[in-house]
This record gives sequence, C-alpha cells and structure tokens, in this order.
Amino acid sequence: MSRINLLPWREWERERRNRAFFARLAASALIGLCVAALAGLHVDRLAGRQDGRTAALRVQLAELDGRILAVETLRSESEGLEARIAVVLGLHEQRSNVARMLLELARTAPAGAHYETLTRTGDAISASGTADSAARISALMRRLAASERFGMPTLRSIREDPDQTQYGGRAVHFDLAFPVAASSHQAEGG
Repeated sequence: MSRINLLPWREWERERRNRAFFARLAASALIGLCVAALAGLHVDRLAGRQDGRTAALRVQLAELDGRILAVETLRSESEGLEARIAVVLGLHEQRSNVARMLLELARTAPAGAHYETLTRTGDAISASGTADSAARISALMRRLAASERFGMPTLRSIREDPDQTQYGGRAVHFDLAFPVAASSHQAEGG
C-alpha cells in the first residue's frame, strides 16, 4: 500500500525557504554594510591624504608668498634707491652746470659793467646791475646773445643814477632778462 504523507511538509518547506531567504538577506546586508564601511574607510583615507597634500601645498604657498613679498620689498627698495641715485646725479649735474653758467655770466660781462642780482626762475634769468655807460650794457647784451648758454636778452629797464659815482661819472642801472638756451638746458639734463 502506498503511504500518504500527512505531515505539513509544505509548511516546513515554506519555513525553510523563508529562513534561507532571511539568512541570505542578512548575509547580503552584512556584506553590504562591510562594503560600505570599507568604502567609507577608503574615502576617509583618501580624504586624509588629500588634506595632507593640501596642508603641504598651503605651507609651500605661504613660503612662496613670503618670498614674493620679500622680492616686492626688494624691488620697491631698488626703485627707491634708483630714484635717489637719479636725484643725486641730477643734483650733481645741476651743480656743475650752475658753476658753468656763473662762469659764462662772468665771461659775458664787459669791463665797466657788473651784476648786482641774478635770479633764475625755470628757464629764465633776471639780472640787474650797474654799468659806467649804456654802451657797456649794449656790449653785455651782445655778449649774452652770442653765448651758447643763453638766449637773446630783453632789456626791461635802464636808468641813470646821478648820485652814484663809482665809475668816475654817472652810473647806469639796468634790469634785463634772458632765457637759458635750449642746448644748455639739455646739457643740464632737463
């Protein structure tokens, strides 16, 4: 006779399959958590490395910024020194040119005429003085016009002083202006 199995095998099988399913589900979840944890650790390690690199780059950038600041400071000091050197050289050239100009003024003054005041304003010189005659003033003006250092003079005023007798006769006061010649001005560095 045949045997009939009356035991609840279908229920057992369903239970076994449910247990196997949940076991696989738990194993998958555990493996997923392990993979996620490992991935998180890996990402944290990569982030730590990158943070270290970033910190090293910041240190190097700070060093380079310090060097750049030092170079800029040196450059500004160098420019300042160059400007000072240029000023000193310009003053040195002007000093020697002023001496040459005064020497030229002395050479252009004829006997019997002398300067009392000289004033330089920019490229123009104002001179006043005395002479023993108007002819001496004319000679002075011709010599100034012939000079390479000065331009054509302009006589502003001329007057005779009967009270002053330093030349044995009457003295003539003059006031004239003349420009510094362009070639002389360029030789002065201006």
